[in-house]
Amino acid sequence: MNYKNTFEKGERGILILFCTVLYFAVFHQLEQAPIHSWDESLFSLRAVHMHLYGEYMYDFNFFPGLIDHQNTKLPFTTFFQVLFLKIFGINELAIRLPTALIYIFTVFYVLFHFKNRFDARWSGYIFGLVGITIIGFVAPHFLRSGDQDAPYACYLLLASIAFIDYVETKKTKELLLFTLFSLAALLTKNLLCGLLVPGLLLFVLSTRQLIPTLKDYRFWLASFTVVGIYVGLIYYYEWQYPGFFDRMWNYELFGRYTKTIEPHNRPTLYYVGYLASEKMTPYFFMLPMIFLFAFKKDQTPKIKNSILGIGLVTICYLFFISISKTKAPWYVAPIYMFGAYLIALGSIPFFNYLKKQARRDIIVVLGGIFIVWASLYTKVVYKNLSAKPILEDERYGWFMKKISEEHPQYKEYTIVETGFGGSAAFYREQYNEGKEGFNISLKRNLVFEENQTIMICGYSVFNSTKKTYNFEVIKAWESCKLLKIVSAK
Repeated sequence: MNYKNTFEKGERGILILFCTVLYFAVFHQLEQAPIHSWDESLFSLRAVHMHLYGEYMYDFNFFPGLIDHQNTKLPFTTFFQVLFLKIFGINELAIRLPTALIYIFTVFYVLFHFKNRFDARWSGYIFGLVGITIIGFVAPHFLRSGDQDAPYACYLLLASIAFIDYVETKKTKELLLFTLFSLAALLTKNLLCGLLVPGLLLFVLSTRQLIPTLKDYRFWLASFTVVGIYVGLIYYYEWQYPGFFDRMWNYELFGRYTKTIEPHNRPTLYYVGYLASEKMTPYFFMLPMIFLFAFKKDQTPKIKNSILGIGLVTICYLFFISISKTKAPWYVAPIYMFGAYLIALGSIPFFNYLKKQARRDIIVVLGGIFIVWASLYTKVVYKNLSAKPILEDERYGWFMKKISEEHPQYKEYTIVETGFGGSAAFYREQYNEGKEGFNISLKRNLVFEENQTIMICGYSVFNSTKKTYNFEVIKAWESCKLLKIVSAK
């Protein structure tokens, strides 16, 4: 890519406005919401453990008070979180900032990509603007969290873009980028990234490039590199932690595909309905029409190939997650990124057509598009500003902050959490590793001593404690209580 004079003077104002819009959707008050239960807290604790001890954590019972829950997720994206923990300390921003920055990198990569491939950088702006107004994507578990589904979606999109470019040009640079982004996806979400392969295979077949691709020794070198690194890493973890592969295969991968794991039993068309709801409305309904653009005879070859390639990848990915026995909402993350890219692609022929229409018609159409986009953007920003704890486990962070500000003398207490406790454990590490002298413990049973100070955020735990102990309420907030045990009843 030619980065010299990347943005002309007339475009700099647009770029500043674009970055401002991105900021409020992606970065503003990124640390506002507490660490979410289960997945975000799992990734957060894994990063915290690596930050503190410099090693892979294979079971969450390394943190006192947590249950036996094995970790078989691969750590590529976690390394970025560890880096930011080193810089900012243990807090929500350090956990979530890598996800946000990976998305911003993807947006600007696509900007340059659209300029170089289609001479239509403005469509790259559309990609970014669509991405931040897909309600399901700018939400917990995705873009504004420490979960790794959003980075995984970005890696898959970038790998697909690079592969399509490679098939057309046979350039080593594009194959190298495909290799790097594929490895990033593979070492983040494991073999789930293999769902990219059927769509790319169909693309190669439809463009009659299968034989030329198979004859290219560089393609095989790249493939063996990806497979070799992955197999080597899995073998290393199995050697270090016996049983790693069995749990990974039967719980994380094949087990989820062939049977329902956890409460994620849903019908085959679940994802279609999920995306057609407000999670991706109205963009989801545009995708079939844009896919048909690839078959127009007057379509330019590059646009046609890109729509065809990403469209086939999207259809295949949606098909395979739909027939999986375990269906979790966050498996659709790549669909959001593929969809945003397809809409950006479709905007090129659409606006070329629009430019030929009457001025009044152009104003009406663009005005309507802006109103729809602005309403979606307003909804996204409002959700970000009004973020608050949802589950009892997620309230500990906010309550602990209130205690530290209003009752700073209480630096030693015990968190009582009978659920998983991942969010509570994260905040315990945050306060204990600080310089304020906190000594906070976490326990799962309801056996207390006289004069012991405990923190509870669960109604059931509080009611059980109320039946067996006399106590003094030091501070109460919603379902959370800081109690001093007086005596047993």
